[in-house]
Amino acid sequence: MIRSVLLLVFSSFLCNEASAFLARSAGVTDRDSGARRYVHHDGTHDCAEMSTPSLRRKIVEGIVQSSCGLLLLGQIKPAYASGGATAGGVYLLSAKQRYNKRVTTGLKAFLALDVNDLSAVNAFFETAAEGGWEDLSAAAYLLANAFRTNSSKAPDSLPSVKSWKGFSKEVELLKRGVAKKDMSKVASSYKSAEEKLDEYLANVELPTVMELKQM
Repeated sequence: MIRSVLLLVFSSFLCNEASAFLARSAGVTDRDSGARRYVHHDGTHDCAEMSTPSLRRKIVEGIVQSSCGLLLLGQIKPAYASGGATAGGVYLLSAKQRYNKRVTTGLKAFLALDVNDLSAVNAFFETAAEGGWEDLSAAAYLLANAFRTNSSKAPDSLPSVKSWKGFSKEVELLKRGVAKKDMSKVASSYKSAEEKLDEYLANVELPTVMELKQM
């Protein structure tokens, strides 16, 4: 705001100077020498000055254009792209393109696990590659965070994030059961996680658990 006011004042000053320069330049041309005389209020004359009229016009035009340009700079405000997650639109589409495949791949791997094969379940948790728990948990959270109605809403208040946390909590219990080789805990945690998964899938517009198993 202050910048705009200063630019406006400065441009007005330049415009006034340009107008004064134009008026001053409208002197009397000496027919014999082609010089321009300047008449003062007291009737006296300045000495003649040789000058090219077109050059004077270009100088004045340059001053006026510069002042107008500055005025426009003061009035036009730059457009800033909003950072982070924003409500719907392009950001949501971009998030889907970046994370849908990783989330789908990870969840299909999770749903294909045989809880009686602890080595296979343990491998799912240990790998950092796509299809493992580490990559799935990162991508799935970011995808959930993209489903918001406004950019200022806290992530933890989003239904998609809440449902993801509910699912991941059960997966963490499954991971602990695997570490302790508690087969009963592994089976119950896996079942609970699978039951909670459909809610998350619905909130992020992905196929259901049944559909993922058939893919």
